[in-house]
Amino acid sequence: MRIVLFDSDVLLDVLAQRQPFVVVSAQALNMVTQPQVQGYISGHAVTNIFYILRRQVGSEVARELLSRLLQRLQVANVTDAVIRAALQSCIVDFEDAVTSDTNSQFAIRNSQLKNLDVARILGFTSVSDFS
Repeated sequence: MRIVLFDSDVLLDVLAQRQPFVVVSAQALNMVTQPQVQGYISGHAVTNIFYILRRQVGSEVARELLSRLLQRLQVANVTDAVIRAALQSCIVDFEDAVTSDTNSQFAIRNSQLKNLDVARILGFTSVSDFS
């Protein structure tokens, strides 16, 4: 099984149809339509994505988009240890540090999985899958 943890910017590219990134991001997100791939989103990213989408499309549409997204992705836990590690990280962007440390915690808990990918790339077969 291949595990992919998606960055919120990749998901927002698809959900908000952000140009010029939407096509590449949709291609990456589409990886999770393959049976051997499981996609994840960091827990903190769900609320950030909702906040941004709500301002653009309203609360009801934002909830619907996230619901559809979560039909394909599972939520990776952001724990106390993840936040503390991110605060000490050399990664300048705090959200990126949290995502990276979420991935690290996930990899430790799931060490039997051989192919762990962190994607700041994008992802689904077609943009219409999520819009």
